[in-house]
Amino acid sequence: MSEQKYTLSAREFPVADKKTKPPRLNFPGVTLRIGPSDLTGDTIATVAVFNSANGKTGNVVQIYYIVVEHHPIDASKNLADIAVCGNCPLKPSNSSECYVRLGHGPHSVWTTFQNGRYPELDKLPKAQRKAAMRLLKSKPIRLGAHGDPLADIETSRYLATINPDVLAYTHQWKPWRHDDNLRSFIMASVDSAEDYKYAKEHNWRTYRHTDEDLAFDNEIICPHSSHGVQCVDCLLCNGNNDNSSDRDIVTRTLS
Repeated sequence: MSEQKYTLSAREFPVADKKTKPPRLNFPGVTLRIGPSDLTGDTIATVAVFNSANGKTGNVVQIYYIVVEHHPIDASKNLADIAVCGNCPLKPSNSSECYVRLGHGPHSVWTTFQNGRYPELDKLPKAQRKAAMRLLKSKPIRLGAHGDPLADIETSRYLATINPDVLAYTHQWKPWRHDDNLRSFIMASVDSAEDYKYAKEHNWRTYRHTDEDLAFDNEIICPHSSHGVQCVDCLLCNGNNDNSSDRDIVTRTLS
């Protein structure tokens, strides 16, 4: 496993196919599930937000895993965030390196959820449910705008079944205790060279953060960092999906 300097000129990522125009709905998203976390058993909600202005990801469907009983900031303070973030070393209750700002997206989504503005998908009238499903299939889905997709494995797997353009990574991959097919659409989020090597030995594609300007032989720099490409047009963080690359991704650690 050798290292190399970043090369910013390589353009080794696909361009997403143009999507059909999504249908219009009179609500900003839907609640896909309310139930026990697969990480702790505490009650969480899995929410799909349909329209995103996120400058890095672009307008993908953003999936939030939120602790129902606690505002995200409070959940971080009282460590209830383990229900959605698991053992992630970067989560706000552990460090300042998480890319998620709890007072922004998670605050807005939790508040909107508490105000009942994300109707439950299964309880929608048939026409609205069909429209919401068409939208979920019409553009890429990012699992984990807040939280880890393994907090709700069944819903995460379902979304990957109805839409192959899923972007996801997890910190819950070691020790691995789930069925292997999750590797097909989820990346292993790794924090060190040792983790990278271990993940590769267990057939994961990886998303690695580092504070060094070094990449391993099979890694390319996140195309957003190297070329300003949004996730909606990149789609590399798609596990071992047949439509994805076999290259791994590396990015700079947030400070």
